[in-house]
Amino acid sequence: MARSSSKGVRIAALVGTAILGAAGLSACSGDGGGSEGGDQTITILSSWATGQATGDQLNKNIEAFTEKTGIKVEVEEVNNDDVDKAYEASALAGEQADIVVLNLTPSSADWLPDGLVVDTEQYMNDWGIADKLQQGAIDYWTNENGVNGFPFIGFNWPIWYNMDLLAQAGVDAVPATFDEFLDTSAKLRDAGIQPFALGGKDWTAQNFITWMGQQYVAPEKMATVFAEGGWCSEDVVKGLDLISTMRDENVFIDDVAGYDGDTMTNAYFTGVAAMMPAGSWTYTNEAGAEVAAHTELAGFPVPEGGHYTNPSGYNGHSAGFFLSPNAEDNIDAVQQFMEFMYSDEVLKGWVSDASQILDAKPEVVAGAESEAPLVVAGGALGEDNTSWLLLPDEYLPAGTDWGPTIASEFLGQTGTTGADLCKSLDAEYAN
Repeated sequence: MARSSSKGVRIAALVGTAILGAAGLSACSGDGGGSEGGDQTITILSSWATGQATGDQLNKNIEAFTEKTGIKVEVEEVNNDDVDKAYEASALAGEQADIVVLNLTPSSADWLPDGLVVDTEQYMNDWGIADKLQQGAIDYWTNENGVNGFPFIGFNWPIWYNMDLLAQAGVDAVPATFDEFLDTSAKLRDAGIQPFALGGKDWTAQNFITWMGQQYVAPEKMATVFAEGGWCSEDVVKGLDLISTMRDENVFIDDVAGYDGDTMTNAYFTGVAAMMPAGSWTYTNEAGAEVAAHTELAGFPVPEGGHYTNPSGYNGHSAGFFLSPNAEDNIDAVQQFMEFMYSDEVLKGWVSDASQILDAKPEVVAGAESEAPLVVAGGALGEDNTSWLLLPDEYLPAGTDWGPTIASEFLGQTGTTGADLCKSLDAEYAN
């Protein structure tokens, strides 16, 4: 993963706002407290806002932490899009908070090489936190400079299966292989049920192309394909052919080329279609209790000879905790806070109360109950039962958008193959 911004350029751009930034964040600076004498205080700059599930849960955790330890925690909430600039301004003024809560993005990933945050690898290991995290989450937060912070909240993107509709078609289990998937789809058609919903004209179809395109390809090669093109290589075309097979065997919902993400989910939630690909951000939204009760989540079935051994899906490791250099002057209190946040009880609360998909191993949060049962089901998807694919977002050229054009045309043209689709995709890179 290449990062290419310069601390000098970004910090210079902030000089004009440094005084204002420092003044606005003075509540964050505290006095550190240290580990000796007086009241200890931890300062946090947070993108999680009160009134949202994440902000409310953090506030609840902080209250419990202070009651348990006597350590005060001062939180400054800043709009998610402004946290990076606010933190850099505070760092320029020497007033940075101990902890920053933010997604790992190209901007925040520059903080470690620029010296604005510290490498957390040793802390993560010494405090027993690494043992509770999915290895993929640690890998995502790691680059050549070390570990950027502590991964905490993630997301996943599996296939949804309405087991009630499958049962009506005589299918009693989620298909594990692509051949079983085709057989399930045929049985659904015979029962008068639309098999697989997809937004054929928008980003959901684009995502599905990247999903299928890497079924026979190692991630290292697929990273190059996503970034530079090369979709017409033999193993990538084999994956694209899975889409044409699905189309020609009537797996997709009728008129799929005219669907978008909203009509896709509506088709599933209203029982029109029995299967769809959708992300964890949907677990608590449109999916009503009845739909959730009949839904199982799993990866996409394994094609014969594919690169991955388990059903595949996407996951990501977005939000977490960065430690500033100031935290190392307050490390005793910070250690207690981080150990508290990664305790089993607190982690389970983020599943049951805040309905979040965490970067913790599934067994760590096993037994957590939620009013959103799909959050629990999604949390059970882990490296032991799901092959996580290479997430294309970091590699695709800026502005990539195949949904309204290439995807919809391909899905609407019976008889075309992966070899036809790959040419259209590679042409995008040539342009």
